[in-house]
Amino acid sequence: MRWIKRLPTGLGVFVALTLIAPLIALTVVAVRAAGQSPLESASNPEPLIGAIEAASRDRQVAVAIKVEYADALSPTTAAYGTITSVNVEAGQTVTTGTVVATVNDARVIAYASATPLWRDLSRNATGSDVKVAQRFLAARGYYSGSADGTVGYATEQAIKAFNKAQGFGSNNGVLSLSSLTWIGPGDVVVSEVLIHAGDVAGSGTILFTTTASLAAIVVTETPNIPRDVDVLLEVNDIVTPYVVGSGRVTDPEFVAAVASSLGLATDGTGSVYLAEPVTVGTVPSSALVVDTLGRTCFFGDTTSPGQVVEPQGGTIGSVDLDASLIGTTVLLNPREVREDLSCG
Repeated sequence: MRWIKRLPTGLGVFVALTLIAPLIALTVVAVRAAGQSPLESASNPEPLIGAIEAASRDRQVAVAIKVEYADALSPTTAAYGTITSVNVEAGQTVTTGTVVATVNDARVIAYASATPLWRDLSRNATGSDVKVAQRFLAARGYYSGSADGTVGYATEQAIKAFNKAQGFGSNNGVLSLSSLTWIGPGDVVVSEVLIHAGDVAGSGTILFTTTASLAAIVVTETPNIPRDVDVLLEVNDIVTPYVVGSGRVTDPEFVAAVASSLGLATDGTGSVYLAEPVTVGTVPSSALVVDTLGRTCFFGDTTSPGQVVEPQGGTIGSVDLDASLIGTTVLLNPREVREDLSCG
């Protein structure tokens, strides 16, 4: 028979309460914890105040590019007479200004352009062909004006200077087709010479044939390319000025360098960006709010009304604003500390 020692009544009650009380307390804590929201237990967020900062942007835009090759051509002469010299040979590169041959001892000079001249040009002539002539004369150092498409005084003087230098008369104001030969939109390589000294040339006589050659880098523009500003085109770290809207670059050195960098490929990518970066204001995207009316704004603090703005692009996590806002105080976490997010 097992003996159980009885405790005095008062002492037993004391021991029982002593053991049970911690359990009750733990149960109360557990119940309170279970019924309390984690949000209620966290401290309220504080307003984060900052300022719109300055940033430099070049508005870089990716574009697709393609190497364009010129078709083989057969440059001709409009001169009549005896070919007195031939100055090109197979494999030679012919560029604007190259003297291809002489007819009756008068030079026949190559020029490259998108379209050929189709008539002789003199004072008061107007048209797109005059622009071609003005660019040719400018490239040869005879003309410094704009390609405005009109043979005015300056263009006439340039024609006279060109003719005098080439032996076409000391006061000859007519740019004659007989003194020129069109080689297409860019430099060409001679494939075969078809004339010889002593041959008789007439209008349309073929001087030589060309091989297919590099002509241009074609650019596929996108709507977000910067416009009405000076921009640069960069392909594989090769950079050149680019005229937005032209869709192509014909500078021979740039074309050759890009084609070489692409290897066997004829397609690639490049980027167009501002020649002179611009300064803008920038803020974290969290600082801006778009309200129910579609307006974008920021707030100076937790109570001030919103200031409506027009975003001007940005980067990952930030938005660009007008440079006039640089230094303006801005609430960086409006969604956490404001109830009113209306831009009105």
